[in-house]
Amino acid sequence: MRICIDARSLRDVPTSLGRYAADLVSHIAKLDHENEYIVVRRPSRHGPIADQANFREIFSPHDISSPHNILAGARTINGLDADVYHSLYHFLPIGVRARRVVITLHDLIWVDHPHLADGRRWRRWVKGSLGSFGIRRAIATADHIVAVSASTRQAALDHGIPADKVTAILHGVASVWHSSHAEPAPFDLGSSTVQDQAQQDILNGLAERPFAFGLGNSLPYKNLPRLVRAFAQVAPDHPDLALVFAGRGEGNPALVRLAHQFGLSDRVLLAGQLSDEQIRACFAHALFFAFPSLIEGFGLPVLEAMASGCPVLTSNCSSLAEIAGEDAVLVDPLDTAAIATGMQRLLTDSALRQRLSHQGRQRAAAFTWEDAAQRTIQLYKQL
Repeated sequence: MRICIDARSLRDVPTSLGRYAADLVSHIAKLDHENEYIVVRRPSRHGPIADQANFREIFSPHDISSPHNILAGARTINGLDADVYHSLYHFLPIGVRARRVVITLHDLIWVDHPHLADGRRWRRWVKGSLGSFGIRRAIATADHIVAVSASTRQAALDHGIPADKVTAILHGVASVWHSSHAEPAPFDLGSSTVQDQAQQDILNGLAERPFAFGLGNSLPYKNLPRLVRAFAQVAPDHPDLALVFAGRGEGNPALVRLAHQFGLSDRVLLAGQLSDEQIRACFAHALFFAFPSLIEGFGLPVLEAMASGCPVLTSNCSSLAEIAGEDAVLVDPLDTAAIATGMQRLLTDSALRQRLSHQGRQRAAAFTWEDAAQRTIQLYKQL
C-alpha cells in the first residue's frame, strides 16, 4: 500500500502542530516497514523525518493551509498515485484523489468560535471565512477523520459527521520531555541562542526568582489577559513572584499595556519564542505551568509540562479537562477569580505541587507516540 502523508504543518519554528507531524511520522516509520510512504513537507534546514528505506520525502514551498495548496495542490498529490492520502492538518486540496482520503482534525475553533481565533476584525473576517470554508469542506469530503481528542471528535459529531467516520487518536509525549524524580539541575538554558538582549535578561533572571510559566500564542482563545488579571490578584501576597510568558504573537503589546495598568511591568515578562531546550528549563524550575485556554483541540503543552514534573493549572473545559484529568488544578477559564484561586492554591501549598508533579509524570507516561502511530497504521489498513 502506498501512503502519502502531508506533513507541511511541520516548520523549523517549534509548534504543537509541528511536533504532532514530526513525532507521528517518525514513530510510524519505526513500526511499519511494509507499506510505502511518501511524506510531503516544506523545505527545511533539518534532516529527514524518517530515513527508513520505505520512506521518501518530497518538498513543496506552499503551506498546507495556503490558498495555493487548496486551489492547486491536488496536482502534486494526485501524481503520486497513493492508496491513502493523509493530511495532518484539517485542510484538503480541491480535487485531491486517492483510494482513501484522511485528515487530522485538530480543532474547530475557526468554525465554532471565530471570535476567539483572532482578535483583529479584518483578519477574523478573511481568515475566518476561508478557514471555516476549508475546514467544513475537508471534514465533509474526507473518507475518514482522525480527531486528536474525544472532545474534538464530539465537536465533529455535533456538525453531523457520522460517528463511524471519526476516530479519536490522541497525541503522545516525546521522551525528551520526561524528567526523572530527581531534583532539577541548576537553571540552564543550554546552547540555544536568544533573540535579543532583553530576552537574555529575562531568561537569566529566572534563575534567581520564583515564577509561574505560561506558553502559547496571544490569540484570544489562549485567554492570556484573564491570566494576567488573575496574577494581579495574587501578586500582592507574593512580591517576588513573576509570571513569564513564552510564545509568539502580534497581541503581546496588549499584555504589556495590561501589566503596566496593574503596576506589574517588571513582573509580567514576555520571553518571546523559546527553543524546546529553553522551555524544558522553564518547566523544570517554574512553580507551576498556567494554561487556562478557553478552548483547545488537544493541549499538548499540558502533557509536556506534566512529563517534565511541572504542576499544571488548566481549564475545566474542552479537551483540557480530558487530557489533564484529576492530575492538575482545573479552573473555569471565564472566571478570573477562579483562576486566581487556583494560582493561590499552587503558590501556598507545596504538598499539592509535589503531588501534582508526581501524578502528572504518571499521567503523561500513558500518552505515547508509539500507541498513536500504531493506531494510525491500523486505521490505514482498515480503510
